[in-house]
Amino acid sequence: MNFAGWERVSLVDYPGKVALTVFTSSCNFDCAYCQNETLKRRVSEELSEETVIDYLDKRGALIDAIVITGGEPTLRTGELIPFIGRLRERVPGKLVKLDTNGWNPALLARLMERVDFVAMDLKSLDYSLFSGVSIETIRQSLDLVKAFREHEVRITLYPPYIKREDFAELAELCRGASRIALQQYRRIEGNDQEPYPSGVLEEFSGVLSRISGAKIVLRE
Repeated sequence: MNFAGWERVSLVDYPGKVALTVFTSSCNFDCAYCQNETLKRRVSEELSEETVIDYLDKRGALIDAIVITGGEPTLRTGELIPFIGRLRERVPGKLVKLDTNGWNPALLARLMERVDFVAMDLKSLDYSLFSGVSIETIRQSLDLVKAFREHEVRITLYPPYIKREDFAELAELCRGASRIALQQYRRIEGNDQEPYPSGVLEEFSGVLSRISGAKIVLRE
């Protein structure tokens, strides 16, 4: 399995751990606020898994975990599980975290005993705004994610996708999650959408906490 790039030391991608993060390219969602715009399309992926594993083996003594993000890693249905297996064999003891948009519940089910942490984005109640995936598929993935020992549901407050009148229903979807990361939308070039005032972030946090029962982590 090859990658579009990596961050050899990250203190933010795996909560409480020092991580090495690898990036796959291409995504089947077209989110208007994407922070990894260059990875939406398939690009040249010249970073080999052998380079990554060799680095972890020889110079990764201070690294606790590897994070696989994108793009959307679960588009690599035939590559992802074998890669994780080789990680487990070559660098035992390293934790493995997967970031996903939740489009592929079948693959998530197969990953249940293979990864240590899954983070999934919950983007809206109306996935037709940016994808061909149904909310029922997302619901299935959320239920699977909640079954992982360590997991996180991430919500970005982009006003056209996350509407205030939907707060309670979104919180119901998150019921049973142990951790929710709620973050403010950040503008990108070419998108002039105004973010919600900070008070709305706090309002939604209260709704999520009351209905879902999860630990809420706020990220500005």
